[in-house]
Amino acid sequence: MLTLSLEKPGAATPKLSLSLNKGAQFTVKVEWMCDADHADDVDVHALEARSDGNGAKVTELASVLSTYNTTRMNPQGALPSNPDGSFQTPSGGLLHSGDRRVQNNSETVVIDGSKLPAGVNEIPIFVTVHEAEHGGSHETEQGAEEAEEEAAFGDIDVCTITLSDSAGKQLGAYKLSDEFKEFNVVQLGSILLGPNGWEYAAVGRGFNGTFNDVLTHFS
Repeated sequence: MLTLSLEKPGAATPKLSLSLNKGAQFTVKVEWMCDADHADDVDVHALEARSDGNGAKVTELASVLSTYNTTRMNPQGALPSNPDGSFQTPSGGLLHSGDRRVQNNSETVVIDGSKLPAGVNEIPIFVTVHEAEHGGSHETEQGAEEAEEEAAFGDIDVCTITLSDSAGKQLGAYKLSDEFKEFNVVQLGSILLGPNGWEYAAVGRGFNGTFNDVLTHFS
């Protein structure tokens, strides 16, 4: 397992080749563990974004795959939840396994290149951490945001991201480094579609703030 490091200004971004097939499907699995002294929960989010070389951007709420953007968790959310708790973007290009509110757990995002809207060429993957005992209900987006501010990734012992293809073959696995311990939101890199197919940009970015603060960065 490789280590996912904090982005350094001017440093080249390490990339992992995933597939030459633009219609390929991938599963991104994020797992986390924390000790008994903490009741922290991690949530996984992804974006159907477009990049012209100046950063990934989204222009509509329906492109945001997040628990905080489901009608089940947020009255103003754009994405309905399925009976099993999973949810997807309208295109079906991104499918979330559903919120896992228990510590030492995992969440997955399935990316289907054949269903992504035209022009989508970057899928940023990011995670937020909050104290489950305060924010685990996720009753509202505001409540979730308030809870996020009370925890940081320094409370998480291990956080990993694993990428697999449609056959279940593991393509890459990365462990979050200790450089992210002061942040409550971390971008775990991006899955990129370019002339040579799909790649994973294995570089992390740390944020402090609410979920909406992060969305501002991508809008």
